[in-house]
Amino acid sequence: MKKILRIALAQINSTVGSLKDNSDKIYCFIKQAEKYKADIIAFPELAITGYPPEDLLYKKHFVDDNLKTIESLIKKVSDMLVIIGFVDKNKKNDLFNAAALIHNGKMLDVYHKIELPNYGVFDEKRYFCPGDRHLVTKYRETVIGINICEDIWTEKHVQMQAEAGAEIIINISASPYHAGKMDLRNQILIQRAVETGTYICYVNLVGGQDELVFDGSSLIISPEGKKLASGKRFKEDLLLTDI
Repeated sequence: MKKILRIALAQINSTVGSLKDNSDKIYCFIKQAEKYKADIIAFPELAITGYPPEDLLYKKHFVDDNLKTIESLIKKVSDMLVIIGFVDKNKKNDLFNAAALIHNGKMLDVYHKIELPNYGVFDEKRYFCPGDRHLVTKYRETVIGINICEDIWTEKHVQMQAEAGAEIIINISASPYHAGKMDLRNQILIQRAVETGTYICYVNLVGGQDELVFDGSSLIISPEGKKLASGKRFKEDLLLTDI
């Protein structure tokens, strides 16, 4: 691993359906991270569309506009790895809850969420197809694994990324708040870090959408299970840490 890698986690308040506003906010946070000379910045799950977009995903123009939005952001990204949640689709028009990996004006790779929650307030199987690939990529001599929200709650996905050489796992999330959720989430993330011997970088959405409230509380955890940094609760924040 590179001696120092500066990680930025942008816990933002995306507005469902407001693609331009979300894009403008993402770009603003990218520029802030550039001033701090971050090597990597990660945004929450479906940061482009807002979460959950629900039946907006049945509107072809909305999905296409979301893709155009991510394309416009790609052109603005320079020498920093940027990870952004968006809606991807294939040639069959299957939709995926996705993470874009962007660097130097190019889309380096795309990860598709594997574990689609379909309980409680979640209804992701109604809209999305599951991914089938555990993504690891090398960036500045460091191997990084990317996954999305529910993926990190299932041990095997993180373990497979670690076995493929990942030293850092970045999880982009839209995890709603409820009583006791933060303690449970912290416990799971610490457990994953210790099990795999990796740094866990977790960025969560903040704000409200209908009956859902997102608390932020992003985290960076060492392979020993120590909290290296934590984001604000219920407020937008740019969390910066050198690891």
